[in-house]
Amino acid sequence: MANVLVLEPWYQGSHRSWVEGWRSNSRHTIDVVDGFDSGWRRSLVTAPTRFAEAINETRQPIDALVASTPIDLATVFGLVHRSKRRPPTLLYMHESQIGYPPGPKGGQPYRAMINDWNAITSADCIAVATQFHADLLVEQMPGFADGLVHGSGPKIKSVLDSVHVLPVGIDISGLRPITLGGPIRVLWNHRWSHDKNPGEFVHAVTILAAEGHEFELYALGEVEPGGEKAYRRLKSHLADRVLLSGRQTYDIYRQALCRSDVVISTAQHEFFGLAVAEAIAAGARPLLPDRLAYPEIVPDGLSSKFLYRGSFEDSLRLTLAQSRDEIHRYRQETMAYVSKFSWRAMAPQYDSLIDEMLAATS
Repeated sequence: MANVLVLEPWYQGSHRSWVEGWRSNSRHTIDVVDGFDSGWRRSLVTAPTRFAEAINETRQPIDALVASTPIDLATVFGLVHRSKRRPPTLLYMHESQIGYPPGPKGGQPYRAMINDWNAITSADCIAVATQFHADLLVEQMPGFADGLVHGSGPKIKSVLDSVHVLPVGIDISGLRPITLGGPIRVLWNHRWSHDKNPGEFVHAVTILAAEGHEFELYALGEVEPGGEKAYRRLKSHLADRVLLSGRQTYDIYRQALCRSDVVISTAQHEFFGLAVAEAIAAGARPLLPDRLAYPEIVPDGLSSKFLYRGSFEDSLRLTLAQSRDEIHRYRQETMAYVSKFSWRAMAPQYDSLIDEMLAATS
C-alpha cells in the first residue's frame, strides 16, 4: 500500500468523479490537494503555489504524486523546497490541449499546450485517458516542441513512445435501464458550450419535430455562455418535448440516464466521453460521431451501428424511425462493453501503474 497524493487543479465535475472513483476503489491511500475554484485557465497560474506548499508542509511520507492535467507541473517542482525529496510522479492527462479545437474567436490554447509539454518532460510516467489523445500527442507534440526549441522534438517523442493509455473509470452502480412506454427519449448530457456543438443538436431536433417525429428530450448539462443561445432556442421552440433540462442533482441525473432510449453527441472535442459511457451503462443506445475518442467506448464489431460520419440530423431521423425494440437490439452488448470501464475493473490498473512506477524509481 502506497501513500499517493493527487494534485487536481480542477476538483469539479468529471475530474472530481475521477479522483473519488479511484480513491473509493484503490488499495492505496489517496489524498487530494485541489486547486482554487477559479476555472482551469487561472488555475494554471495560481495552483502551483498551492500544490508546492502542500508538498512542503506534509508530515506524512508521499510515496507517489499524481498530477492531473491541465497543470503547470514544472513550476510546482520549481517551488518545492530543496530539502524535500521529490516523489515519483505520474502525469495523468485527461486530454491533450494540443488537440483542442479553436474557440469562437479562433486560436488555440497556446499557453496550455506549452504547459502540457513542460509537464510531460517533468513527470516520471505519463498516462492518457484515451488512445485518441495519446495518438494526438505522439503525432503533434514533437513538432510543436521543436518549433519552440530546436532539437526538443526527438526528446519529447522518446518520452511519449512509452505513454500509457489508462481510461477514466465510471460508476455503474445503480445504472439499469427502466423500460417505459411513450415516445422515444433522446438524451443530451453534455456541457452547453462551443466545443460540444449544441447548435447542431438543437437544429436537428427542431427540424425533426417539425417533420412530425415523435420523441421527448432530456436536455441536461451545465449551460455555459458558448451554448446559451442554443439552449434558449431549444427551450423556446420545443418546450413541450423537454422533460428535464440544465444541471441536475446527482440522483435525478442518473434517473434520467436510466430512462433514456438514445444518448447522442455532436461534440467537436471530448476528452473521454464519460457522460456518454454512463448513459450507455444505463441502457441508452449510443448515436455518436465517428471521431474523437467515441470509437473507443462502443464495441468494435458494432461501430457502424452507433457511429455516424455524415449528418447528425439524418442519423437521428433513421434512429427515430425504428421501434423501441429495434433501437435496443444491441443493448446487452453495449452495456457489457462499457462495464470494462467500471471502477471495479479500472482501479486495479491504476494501482498497478503506481506499483510499476515505484518499482522503476526505487
